[in-house]
Amino acid sequence: MWRYFLKRILLIFPTLFGISVITFIIIKMAPGDPTAFKMGNQQTGMSSDQNMAKQVIEQTREIYGLDKPLMLNFTIFNYESNWVKIQEYLSQGNPTSGSEFDDIVEPLKQADEVAVPFLVNLLEHGNLTEQETLVVLDILTIKQKLSISTEMSLENQLEYIQNWWYGGTDSSGVARSAAIDVYQFSGLQKFKMIFTEAQYPRWLVNMLTLDFGNSIKDNRPVLDHIKESVPVSLIFTFISFVLAYLIAIPLGIYSATHQYTTGDKVSTVILFILYSLPNFWVATMAIVFFGGGDFLAWFPVSGLHSVGADDLSKWEYFKDLAHHVVLPLIIWTYGSFSALSRYMRGSMLEVIRQDYIRTARAKGLSERVVTYKHALRNSLIPIITMMANLLPLAISGSIIIESIFSIPGMGQLSFNAVLYRDYPIIMAVTTISAMLTLFGILLSDLLYAVVDPRITFEEKH
Repeated sequence: MWRYFLKRILLIFPTLFGISVITFIIIKMAPGDPTAFKMGNQQTGMSSDQNMAKQVIEQTREIYGLDKPLMLNFTIFNYESNWVKIQEYLSQGNPTSGSEFDDIVEPLKQADEVAVPFLVNLLEHGNLTEQETLVVLDILTIKQKLSISTEMSLENQLEYIQNWWYGGTDSSGVARSAAIDVYQFSGLQKFKMIFTEAQYPRWLVNMLTLDFGNSIKDNRPVLDHIKESVPVSLIFTFISFVLAYLIAIPLGIYSATHQYTTGDKVSTVILFILYSLPNFWVATMAIVFFGGGDFLAWFPVSGLHSVGADDLSKWEYFKDLAHHVVLPLIIWTYGSFSALSRYMRGSMLEVIRQDYIRTARAKGLSERVVTYKHALRNSLIPIITMMANLLPLAISGSIIIESIFSIPGMGQLSFNAVLYRDYPIIMAVTTISAMLTLFGILLSDLLYAVVDPRITFEEKH
């Protein structure tokens, strides 16, 4: 058993790696630029001063590593050919603005510091046109954060680059340090940059140290957001889990042991109706009928606490929390126990028809002993299988219910992260959820042997 357990633990790592790669690629393929959202305009992300806005967007992308290639950075070896593509584009009289131009220039920008000596050499000896010169100056200014303004003349900009690259003196006669000595890279350094200057390897290294970075939306650490939201989702997930199993298992046993009775038929109809009702519709109807919509005002329908709840005593604070939780908790739970009870009924019916159950009855054991001692354990296997999905639910939460009732849990956090293309939060939630799913599956496998002694993990020789 321990050998099996160790193998499953070791398989978690390549599986998690594959999940993270696929998730990362899918997220990055989604349309929309998080820096544009951060600027407050989804379409262009530009303000009235487009040059200033462009610099802010570029700097923001650099802060969050969005200016690098996704998986591996081979642009550090291809900057010369990328420059040729830019020249061909400009020679055709195409504009130096717009998405097409950005796509052409982006690979050269991704080479970043490695391409700096090449770009400076172009300005000195490249016999560039004025348009090509402006493009090179723009790349150097933005990527190297140089103090060059578009209001400066072209001659002054080139003079600034010359002084910055070779040193010289400032206006007060103080010697400047030369940039030429900084931007020199060996072959080994360039090889390392293939991995260190790409988005996914950077994120993977940080993830292994549980450093998920900062949120793009508000620049707060992702772990702070998770710490605030996880307890809320845990409240609903844990209580819903307990209620669902406390209702589903006895109800499934009753339906199986009283098959085709009136109680079985009535419970079957009710449970199928509950299971078929979408939770967003039930939540909306609950607000209308019980949340002060058009009928009764029994429950609050927003948040977890009333205004001024912090000034209440502990007991009153708990009552206020329970009052807010009841309605979303019912909606969170009803679908789970209706499905679980059907699985429990089907599994129990299959078990009580087996030979060893008939043997137990033939020995004169009471129906209660046969049901709860011999049949129940083996019929729990499908229920244990479904438990594997409950661990990630504690992290991912219920997006629909939390959004409808304005509950600040993981579901709402994940939903808002998708809306704002907040990649660090999305990757953190999906990674933690994937880890919990894998551990949940492993836990389920181990519990199989507990409830059914016939299941063993020993290898056959």
